[in-house]
Amino acid sequence: MNQPLRIGLIMQGGRGWIGGVEYIKNIILALSSLPDEERSTFEICLLYYGESFEQDIQNQLKPYLKGTYNLETELDSFTFFNRLKWKVKRVVFKQSDPRTSNFLKKNKFHFVYPFLVPDAEKAPYQGCPWIYDFQHKYFPHLFTQSDIDERDRGFAKIANSSSRVVLSSKTAAADFKKFFLNSECKTEVLQFRTSLPLSWYELNSVNLQSKYHLPDKFFIISNQFWQHKNHLIVLEALKILKASSIYPVIVFTGHPYDYRKRDYIDTILQTIHTCGLVNQVYLLGLIPRIDQIQLMRRSLAVIQPSLFEGWSTVVEDARCLGKKMILSDFPVHLEQDPPGSAFFDKHSPQQLADLIGEWWEKLKPGSNYEEETLAQARNREEVKTFGYRFLEIARIKAF
Repeated sequence: MNQPLRIGLIMQGGRGWIGGVEYIKNIILALSSLPDEERSTFEICLLYYGESFEQDIQNQLKPYLKGTYNLETELDSFTFFNRLKWKVKRVVFKQSDPRTSNFLKKNKFHFVYPFLVPDAEKAPYQGCPWIYDFQHKYFPHLFTQSDIDERDRGFAKIANSSSRVVLSSKTAAADFKKFFLNSECKTEVLQFRTSLPLSWYELNSVNLQSKYHLPDKFFIISNQFWQHKNHLIVLEALKILKASSIYPVIVFTGHPYDYRKRDYIDTILQTIHTCGLVNQVYLLGLIPRIDQIQLMRRSLAVIQPSLFEGWSTVVEDARCLGKKMILSDFPVHLEQDPPGSAFFDKHSPQQLADLIGEWWEKLKPGSNYEEETLAQARNREEVKTFGYRFLEIARIKAF
């Protein structure tokens, strides 16, 4: 009998980057959606650091995992002897991360993701790094110089040391080839899909609307309050519509903190008040994901105005629900191209205002159950395709 492929997935993100958590979670759920015969050929373990793996996420994923490992407690301690030993391994044997390497060998992993194993390193396991996006190349003013340097160093190390790298879109893969012209590193495109529990489709979304004291009609934007998410263009669009006596309501969800510009949320609040939009804008902050999805179901449509994305989780969530979307014309959004979407110039508040005004009058709140049922059926197949694609990447040179 062949040995099952032992996959170690390293948890990404946290409260400061919910998209990273959802990315790994969606890989686990996609793999778990595959037929029993296929699932018997692999096992999934989750590796995490400290509090990056919150209890509610643990409870959701536990049925699908062979094991979980907290690397803060699993890795060898920083004793003087260990530090000396690791230095020898780094210098003499070119081993990049001795502590983690020892752990991976001990637990007999075959494939670790996302994780860079340099080609020069002879290890009994394989890994593949992931580059989420090249936002810092297009919007350097949104980053500190140390952030830019750190990303450049990390991405260059991947380009120079790895035989392949995973990117979430064809757009990002093209960027990799543009920025690393001489790299022999092969790009693997893995376009992720969102998985939602079936029970979430059966909940009464009107109850969630009442919980947050929202009006019956509203659009929803679910993004963390980072500058590249382009919230201000939405407020500009509302200001334009207000001049024509059109008063749409927008609900914003997401963590209200941008570590790169701590006063960004203050700019949002000031704009709301100076433009007289207090009665049209609801800022709910970071709410439970189940609540966020129910509010999406209840909304007229989802708006995603971002200037930049690696592959938008918000778009994939809305796709699962069969919701209409108003999207900025950023290339990754065009690549995702969900059904029922309309695009606007990401720098044109007038184009956005025209779409919001039109849909405010035309659309009805709540789920379109026919569209939602069709979306569920499409999603089941798309999630399986995503799972098979991940396995294809994991099995390359895995044994």
